[in-house]
Amino acid sequence: MISLTNVNKKYDGRVKALIDVSFNVQQGEFVYLVGPSGAGKSTLLKLLTREETLTSGTIRMGNMQVEKIAANKLYLLRRQIGIVMQKDLFIPYYSVFENITYCLEAVGITGLQKEKRGLEVLGLVGMTAHKNKMLQELSIGQQKKIAIARATVNHPSVLIADEPTANLDTKSSAEIMKLFFRLNQKGTTIIMATHDSTMVNSIRKRVLELQGGRLIRDDHDGGYTSYADPKDIYIW
Repeated sequence: MISLTNVNKKYDGRVKALIDVSFNVQQGEFVYLVGPSGAGKSTLLKLLTREETLTSGTIRMGNMQVEKIAANKLYLLRRQIGIVMQKDLFIPYYSVFENITYCLEAVGITGLQKEKRGLEVLGLVGMTAHKNKMLQELSIGQQKKIAIARATVNHPSVLIADEPTANLDTKSSAEIMKLFFRLNQKGTTIIMATHDSTMVNSIRKRVLELQGGRLIRDDHDGGYTSYADPKDIYIW
């Protein structure tokens, strides 16, 4: 379980990015994080991964209190988390397969086991035939699939995604969302920040809405707003 209790984040001691945010996410849930630009969505995700530290409050992930993890022990947290960001960073001179699997060596997974893991996630995202290509040869949608494969190669229990369908066409967005739902059905917890109101209204999951750094809505019935506009139909 992920638990946030009275989480506050200030920048320069003055700018309040998050204000008394509290919520729990159970293992296996799918949660959208919505709100306007500057609402605090990306800040919240960075606190979950300890890319940034909170000002006050508590974040727990499983049996770990995130803000108290020593710097030399952060790998224990990050082994549990896969991250898909809006702008994916790849090593340009590595192949698709190398970009997916290089992180496994850091945790002692090499040889045949590394090969097996890499092929497993490439199969999951339907990109096995592209394993030896360079990222520059792929479309933006295909690159996003590789980013998901890389994020899941270490079998994380939690997958965090920041605007994963941004800049994608409708068809590519639908393909990416199918992958996230497939992972969720396998038991992976998904926390996804998004501006895509059509997707959120059509594919209804729990919604956490931030505004001005405050959590203003926690809606298990879903929807970007409290209703779904009939014209908002997401094509699968």
